[in-house]
Amino acid sequence: MMKKVAMVAAAAAMVLPLGLGAIAPAMGTTTAFAATKTAAKKTTYNLKSATTLKKTAYHVKAGKPTLFSGAFAADRAKVTFAKKGTLKTGTTYYATKKVVVTTKATKKAKAKTMTCVYVKTANGKVKGWVAFGDLAAGKATKKAVVKKATKKATTKKAVKADKATGKTYTLLKAKTLKKTAYHYKATAPAFYTGKFAADQSKVTLTKKGVLPASKTFYATKEITVKQNKKNVKYLYVTNNKTKGFVQANKLTAGAFKAAD
Repeated sequence: MMKKVAMVAAAAAMVLPLGLGAIAPAMGTTTAFAATKTAAKKTTYNLKSATTLKKTAYHVKAGKPTLFSGAFAADRAKVTFAKKGTLKTGTTYYATKKVVVTTKATKKAKAKTMTCVYVKTANGKVKGWVAFGDLAAGKATKKAVVKKATKKATTKKAVKADKATGKTYTLLKAKTLKKTAYHYKATAPAFYTGKFAADQSKVTLTKKGVLPASKTFYATKEITVKQNKKNVKYLYVTNNKTKGFVQANKLTAGAFKAAD
């Protein structure tokens, strides 16, 4: 047992230098650790493992998960964490290290295990430890940072109107495209405004009208949503004053050309 502790401590000493960053409970263990993390400004945990990760991009799933600093003991498998701030949505964080720690068992609760990763922003201004379960793989999209269109002052009437005219879908993916020309061949497809939630992967599409005939539209963005249990792609297209999201399968690549 002493040999295992010494090995973990040695790994931590190589991967996680003293004074390096902080920790938070992993998804599924947040509630279990809530009492221990607020019991004192600093909390010490048993360190089970410490590994270096290939630099990987992540973003916050929702809310404002806690960011912690961490101090790793040099002669034993222990780590002490202290809250230093919170992470925000719409920002990309890069993970480079991972630890697995445990709480101490008590008469009322069994020992719990949690996984945390060390993250930092591209400019290095924000860095520390966060619960791995609070993150989602991939870079944050610009649409994820769209500010809330309404705040607490939004009236119930406005909320009802939004629900009546728009449909909300789970946002699976969003990306920027190289400006590309499109047109449609037959029936004019509908185009929609898009309202993106600031704190979760949701988008509300509201019909704005139908695309005008005999025009070339330019797509600059693409989103994929979960719609009727299917993954559906929408393109954000523009043509002068006409702009909005259109189902990708309603469009044909290339500029419009009048029939000879």
